[in-house]
Amino acid sequence: MTGLQSLENAEQIDKPVRHIVALSGGKDSTALAVFLRKKFQIFEYVFCDSGEELQETYDYIYKLQDYLSIDIKWLKDDRDFEYYLDMYKGVLPDPNKRWCTRMLKIKPFEEYVGDEPIINYVGIRADEIQRTGYISKKPNIKTEFPFIENNIRLDGVLSILKQEGLGLPEYYSWRSRSGCYFCFFNKNRMGRTS
Repeated sequence: MTGLQSLENAEQIDKPVRHIVALSGGKDSTALAVFLRKKFQIFEYVFCDSGEELQETYDYIYKLQDYLSIDIKWLKDDRDFEYYLDMYKGVLPDPNKRWCTRMLKIKPFEEYVGDEPIINYVGIRADEIQRTGYISKKPNIKTEFPFIENNIRLDGVLSILKQEGLGLPEYYSWRSRSGCYFCFFNKNRMGRTS
């Protein structure tokens, strides 16, 4: 480690750590916000808006904001989906090339965070250990998985939402997940298309 790196690390230690819960508008991140809010009240809440979300997603974010009496910081990239679609020469995102997540979600989040030390709390459940979720390559962003650490599974998430009276977002009646209306990870339900 060089002297400059040591100095940078020393400066990081002196900075207060921010605690951030990034909300997707889905059941897991919403239950995580409720779960953590009962334990601590020092969190920042952010929502990275791709501009291509379902109206039900926005409605659920507002519902959570009102329920917890919190301010949710809405983050959005300076450029929209159409810009990036042109940049990627009309190639739509897919599981191997998730430029939508990288450019419309991660990029604005990391710009918002800057170089300050943060802990980012992610709502991956104990029954989803195979998922990696967002783990930044930036050294100032540490990721924690409270549901895994506390062995909270799908039934626990559903229980949190039911006990708090939040319920599920309306789109779960016809699709399997939050995200952009065209998300390739979505599985349609009840014959509707996304």
